[in-house]
Amino acid sequence: MNEKEIRFALERFRNYYQQAEFDIVQIDKREFGIGNIKKIDARHLAFTSEDAFRSYLMNNTPLFVSHSTAYYRYPGATPIEKKEWGGADVVFDLDIHAEGKYGVYAKLEQVKNDAIKLIEDFLLSDFGISKNDLLVVFSGNRGYHVHVRDRNFLDLGSDERRELVDYIRGAGLNYRNFFEENYGGIKGKINGPEPSDYGYRGKFARAVLKLLENEPEKISRKFTKETERNMFKKGIENGNWSTSLSDIIERVGIVASELPLHTVDTDAGVTFDTSKLIRVPNSIHGETGFVAKIVKDLDSFNPFRDATLKLKGELKVKFTEDVPVIQFGDETIGPFVKEREETLGEAQALFFILKGSAVILG
Repeated sequence: MNEKEIRFALERFRNYYQQAEFDIVQIDKREFGIGNIKKIDARHLAFTSEDAFRSYLMNNTPLFVSHSTAYYRYPGATPIEKKEWGGADVVFDLDIHAEGKYGVYAKLEQVKNDAIKLIEDFLLSDFGISKNDLLVVFSGNRGYHVHVRDRNFLDLGSDERRELVDYIRGAGLNYRNFFEENYGGIKGKINGPEPSDYGYRGKFARAVLKLLENEPEKISRKFTKETERNMFKKGIENGNWSTSLSDIIERVGIVASELPLHTVDTDAGVTFDTSKLIRVPNSIHGETGFVAKIVKDLDSFNPFRDATLKLKGELKVKFTEDVPVIQFGDETIGPFVKEREETLGEAQALFFILKGSAVILG
């Protein structure tokens, strides 16, 4: 960005930070990092209060600001060994990747659904974490950060955190181990998972029942008949899979690949690293001008509507590259071609300026 664009962006950031509400537990025990050229140009910063943090943002407004997932006795000390680690939040970073500078934005609904699956199918049900100990944050760009603040998880080391990720992404999962043939010494009797079972067994049984209800022909044509379908359904509900075809276990195996959460592996290092810096919730992402918004209702959340800065003015810009159609909140804008001049709302203009696709005219 040129100096004019940088001044424009940082002035809008500064105005936002005057009133921004942050949610930083034990701020005096967090290490902070800021960035302008890179996302983190400097770290080992520490603040005693939210007021001190806000004052810094007002006087030294950065494009990016992050804080440690860890809690330290001396967060500003260097080297890191002198900080005296005192536990760390477990943070899951769910990102989506796509070709081109703007391709990712058409896939944000997909990664949002993955965040919902992570929370409901794993963190709440399998790990027993309370919703009150979760903080869900739009990353400000390509995905979501899910912060776990449950005290039972704070002292986990890197290896234990890696095991959490491995479980969520189904590392080593073999659904055939869920079944025992000739159960109880009875030839042909197949004992298998019930929908009420814990963990992946229950997930598997529930997924098969859903498939049986919505697309029974994917398992077998015989299940298009209601009587056959109901008999199989009743058997699964009791862990009795013996009413199946001889190859039924292989046929229902098509659901196995859908059970783990694959996008949690996008940046698993965030979860493993017990001294990682993560974007400050409700700070601004310097590549989009979007707020790394704390999300209260994930189902209805729309980043292009709910995470944009509430700017009232307009700005004339010239595009420096071709830009595809973007659904910006309730408005469809673009496509824009290189050298085109356009008057946009300031939030839209800020987005394209920070993406390196437009410059300010005048």
